[in-house]
Amino acid sequence: GSEFLQRDFSETYERYHVESLQNMSKQELVKEYLELEKCLSRMEEENNRLRMESKKHGGETADTARVQQLELEVDRL
Repeated sequence: GSEFLQRDFSETYERYHVESLQNMSKQELVKEYLELEKCLSRMEEENNRLRMESKKHGGETADTARVQQLELEVDRL
């Protein structure tokens, strides 16, 4: 049940996202790309900061989980 709903939502969202990108002008696409690059850069900086803090504090589990979450987000982007 919930797996189907999640998959259906993901497919619908993906179609909507593709349509919205197709309707953008070249200038809007470039702007969107630059925003994504900024976001990726901030996430990488946060990831590196958390890794350094984690090493400094002996690898606390909360920081480790946040680092893993950021790594997944970076990979997705």
